[in-house]
Amino acid sequence: MQDKIADLGLESQKIGLLTSDKFYDKTIIFFNSASMCGYTHQLNEFQEIYNDGLAVPIAIPTNDFGSQEPGDNYEIHQFYNQKYGVAFPICTKQTVEHDFFMRFGKPKWNFNKYLFNRKHDFVKKFDSEVSPRQVLSEK
Repeated sequence: MQDKIADLGLESQKIGLLTSDKFYDKTIIFFNSASMCGYTHQLNEFQEIYNDGLAVPIAIPTNDFGSQEPGDNYEIHQFYNQKYGVAFPICTKQTVEHDFFMRFGKPKWNFNKYLFNRKHDFVKKFDSEVSPRQVLSEK
């Protein structure tokens, strides 16, 4: 049987290759993140969504826009955990040329969001200014 999440080829430092069984029956919001971006405050709302069990946010750090994610994987995790208390998965740093973005739409800036339903089917892509809670209203 096809694993829709594993096929995306994304890895988290904490849980390794992301697979569907790790997020069984959960709505997922992937987003390209950057520590030094003006939208970084959205990490607070993503953490609230995660804490409330509404969805699993998954950050995909990229340094493609304004060099706003210059750190390595360890530094990124430290920043997200210490400054925002992030407990949801953070992928290893990628570029917007990663297959994920090629399949579902290259982001125009940091914090573009990609909504996947509970069956892990792609639903819709959202721009940076759309809040994480607004994304959930589309599911």
